[in-house]
Amino acid sequence: MSLEDLSFEARDELALLARQLAENPKTRKAFLRLTKEAKPDMPIPELEIEDSTNFAVQKANDRVAHLEARLQQKDAMDELNKRRSKLKEMGLVENDEQVEEVEKVMLEKGITNHEVAADYWKYMNQSAAPTPTGYNPSAINKFDLSAYWKNPIQGARNEAAKALSELRRNPKPLGL
Repeated sequence: MSLEDLSFEARDELALLARQLAENPKTRKAFLRLTKEAKPDMPIPELEIEDSTNFAVQKANDRVAHLEARLQQKDAMDELNKRRSKLKEMGLVENDEQVEEVEKVMLEKGITNHEVAADYWKYMNQSAAPTPTGYNPSAINKFDLSAYWKNPIQGARNEAAKALSELRRNPKPLGL
């Protein structure tokens, strides 16, 4: 591109416009960046200093963010280990395998507290009381069945009459 085909007035106008763009604080950076884009070999120290400073600051910010993330991760692991050791100290679990089982229950059931999860795990693993096998004759020995053997209807009426008279004698309401 050449300016030879332009008049002196047109060249002066272009020079004035370029000068105004370069001296205006609002347009200076954009003008310098466009100049650098059009002529990449042209040294523009103002842009080079700013770019290198921004690069160094960004690199430092990235490093600080990485270190903060590592510190947060370390703090979280320390807190987790503290909770695990507290479970052992309280006697809710005996070893690391049981801690892993408790944490598995936490994930499955959505429990966020280690102590609550350990209690739940303990109840879950606790075996139920065995049901008695066989016949318990003591319940039958409480009743006199001789009246029922002779006349079942009259025996039932007599038993109902005893229960009704007991209810009438007792002034307490039922259920107390």
